[in-house]
Amino acid sequence: MCGACGSGRVRAPWEDTLGPPDPGAARRRAAALTRWLAPWRWTVGAWAGGYTLAGPHGALAPATGIDEVIDRARAARPDALRRRFRAATEDDADTGLALAEAVVRVSVATLYGGGPLVLTGPDPGARRRLRVRGGDLDVVPCDATTWSVSGASVPFGA
Repeated sequence: MCGACGSGRVRAPWEDTLGPPDPGAARRRAAALTRWLAPWRWTVGAWAGGYTLAGPHGALAPATGIDEVIDRARAARPDALRRRFRAATEDDADTGLALAEAVVRVSVATLYGGGPLVLTGPDPGARRRLRVRGGDLDVVPCDATTWSVSGASVPFGA
């Protein structure tokens, strides 16, 4: 543990590497997680070391990243998270998303999906491939104002 930032994290989670520098990004991701987990009556808050969680019966142990929050939701109600993901992807397209919502969808999609994903949006960095839950996520910058998630990865570097 390096402790330089006081969070106790050794390496930043993948979601911290996306989008332009934004001090409010963690709060927006926490709000997006709270919306996703509304059926569980969970609330998620931003914290220097990750996210704080509260369930219908009180506080839960803090989580270090979005993937850990989603893993706990799956453990609590496995079929409900799968149904929630299916309903979200059928009801609205995976385009025109805010970055926080796109990140939550990527985390859930990699949990249930079988292939690589592409995240397209106004990222200031170069095109790159990230490892998310052992799968690939291609981040493709473009001149858009919103983000989109697609299920088929294109050959990297093409």
